[in-house]
Amino acid sequence: MRYTKTPYGLFLQWLLLLGLLLFISWIFWEKGLLQTALLSDPSRITLIILILFVIATCHCAARTLFLSQEQSALDRIVLFTSANPTGQGSNRWWMDNQLPARDSLSGQLIAGVAAIHSRAQSNQGSQDTQLLAQVMAERTRGQHEVGWFICGLLVKLGLLGTVVGFILMLAPVAELESFDLSDIQGLLQRMTTGMGVALNTTLMGLSCSMLLGLQYLILDRAADRLVSEAVEFTETRLFKAAGREQ
Repeated sequence: MRYTKTPYGLFLQWLLLLGLLLFISWIFWEKGLLQTALLSDPSRITLIILILFVIATCHCAARTLFLSQEQSALDRIVLFTSANPTGQGSNRWWMDNQLPARDSLSGQLIAGVAAIHSRAQSNQGSQDTQLLAQVMAERTRGQHEVGWFICGLLVKLGLLGTVVGFILMLAPVAELESFDLSDIQGLLQRMTTGMGVALNTTLMGLSCSMLLGLQYLILDRAADRLVSEAVEFTETRLFKAAGREQ
């Protein structure tokens, strides 16, 4: 069983990534790139993309902290069972309230598996254990679907900004009545604004989507690792210990 040595290691990794993102954002702000992208977009799609990215990043922070707490709870359970191995007689920690972190997802899984094996129905118990593992997997990564939806939404908003930008760029052509030098200069200026909207929204949507996808990829891997370690613990240590006691 491999478990995290550093408490809240996942949350610390996310903080490191957040610090890198903030540093890059500060550089862009100092160079005036963010201000230019926001002020030159009359459709405000760039602002919407940034707001959604910030909200989703805050959700990543909450989920990272949650998974770190769950991983720490599983580590405490593993350490407790290592220090208190199941023996003959009354030392049956999977059947009483001595197990730490019983309110965690791992603790609930262990309590459910203990209740299943107490019925002494091996075939049905195996199926119920799989159902409990699926329930735990849903609870650990179910909310991440919202984040992946936002990742796709950011890309679509960037493409929408591209369409809006081309509309803003080509609309002045229909209004052109003469080919005077002053009219041509105004036309080029308005077309440049539309092209800027198209490029800025596309770049912002793709960049934010990739950065947000990286965060949720880390969360998904952490959730899968937590479920696999909890299931491995119940099947290789708890299950065998319960079988010896019966």
